[in-house]
Amino acid sequence: MPVVTLYRRLQGRLPSWETTPRSALIREDASPLQAQRETLDLVCALLSGASVPYFCVRPLPGRPPAVAVPEDERTRAIAALARGGHPLVAARQPYGRQGARRAEAGRMRPLRRAAAILEDARVVRLAMFFASPSRTLTLGPEHGCDLEFWSREGDLLIAPRPNHACDAVPVDGEVVDGGEELFNPLVTPAQRMRAYPTRPEFTRRLVDDIAFPIDAVYTWVDGDDPAWRARRDRALRSSRPDLRLSELATTEARFTSRDELRFSLRSLTMYAPWINRVWIVTDGQTPRWLDTTHPMVTVVHHKEIFRDPSVLPVFNSHAIETQLHHIEGLSEHFLYLNDDFFLGRPLLPRTFFEGNGITRFFPSTVHVPFGAPELEDSPVHAAGMNNRRMLEDLSGRTLTQKLKHVPYALRRSLMYELEQRFAAEFDATSRSAFRTSSDISAVSSLAHYYGYLSGRAVPGSVEYTYVDLSLRKTPGKLRRMLAARRHDVFCLNDTAPTTPEQDALLARFLEAYFPTPSPFELT
Repeated sequence: MPVVTLYRRLQGRLPSWETTPRSALIREDASPLQAQRETLDLVCALLSGASVPYFCVRPLPGRPPAVAVPEDERTRAIAALARGGHPLVAARQPYGRQGARRAEAGRMRPLRRAAAILEDARVVRLAMFFASPSRTLTLGPEHGCDLEFWSREGDLLIAPRPNHACDAVPVDGEVVDGGEELFNPLVTPAQRMRAYPTRPEFTRRLVDDIAFPIDAVYTWVDGDDPAWRARRDRALRSSRPDLRLSELATTEARFTSRDELRFSLRSLTMYAPWINRVWIVTDGQTPRWLDTTHPMVTVVHHKEIFRDPSVLPVFNSHAIETQLHHIEGLSEHFLYLNDDFFLGRPLLPRTFFEGNGITRFFPSTVHVPFGAPELEDSPVHAAGMNNRRMLEDLSGRTLTQKLKHVPYALRRSLMYELEQRFAAEFDATSRSAFRTSSDISAVSSLAHYYGYLSGRAVPGSVEYTYVDLSLRKTPGKLRRMLAARRHDVFCLNDTAPTTPEQDALLARFLEAYFPTPSPFELT
């Protein structure tokens, strides 16, 4: 299908399940966290208003917030929730984080017409429908909350299903306030805005709780900036005659900016609102739309992090990545993202870290080829070969797999250790103005395999896809991605220059997928 034709279709028509339900509430800040907060607040307010006893429960990972009501209060609870003109809907069986969204919406019923499904259900999904003003983002039962009916056995209330803390609490036990981070894993203690009634059993700090802050670091360049282009061209002209630069290291596609950073940040704040701070590393550039006064975002100049600023300017992401851990104020635990990485649905901190600080990495099925790095045309493959040699010399183990293009979970202390152990390789790469066959890829491969071999990283799993914007099949793929929204993470990359029509389609896709502005955008 021609790109322009598909672009017009994407502009004018979305899949049927994505159309906004009549009862949807339009929210400027529409997001999974907003939907869960608003739904939970309403449920708690309705129960409190009717003096129905309840307490919030710590859900298992992947489940929405849960509210417990004693079984003998079922009738009063249902009456309280069905009262009023609110748009709460209900279904008998709770749904997983994903699942068939069309089926989910079809099983939901307004509470006043859902008495039959509430009569003996042990767990009920309660939800409201929300939508962005653009109507391209709809949030429903997957971002609601669960109502659990706890049965009485003697002096105990017994949970109807497993949760993250305990199976029973005393009937007459104390009710205390608990921060919302206990019940919604998209929230951290530092971001707490609410407290909810709960039982002391659910307020304990558990062994797998992630209580440490997690920052995000981006590298970004505006390849259209005339001053930056002049610096790059001067560096190319002055490069050593004997330095063989791969075409992939200097192609315009490597430096093209289509406002991806704006939408990557939208994806981060929408689907990982637990991020503590965001650091954007640039060559003295600042996106025109970025609110640099926001306390959560900081623009970092290359000269602030390079051990030897005299090597600047550099136009080599491998070089910049060897210096990221030098950012002053960066948290011990952080995610590293390129501006073409996007989160596609809600992800929890445990996707990337264990509660004890161990990081997760995500191996790809693509192999690092065997051979000599100096003969390898791809700088990425050459860096992987160099990583392999270093780890073989250190441990006798051989790496064969590249990693997926998804956010990289890292620890500053491990990066400093790597820099000390492989000082020559770090220094040489940091001085390489453009990608060469002698580079290492420190944060996108070496750190993770080194962490694994030293017991500080483990493989993880993530639903991921890679999109090459220059391919003819890409428009159809983008349309399917917007329809399904089933990927945890996706990467929109380009290995060759794109056409204006392809750029326009990408802009429309990103605006439709991420319509809610991040707090870092100037209005």
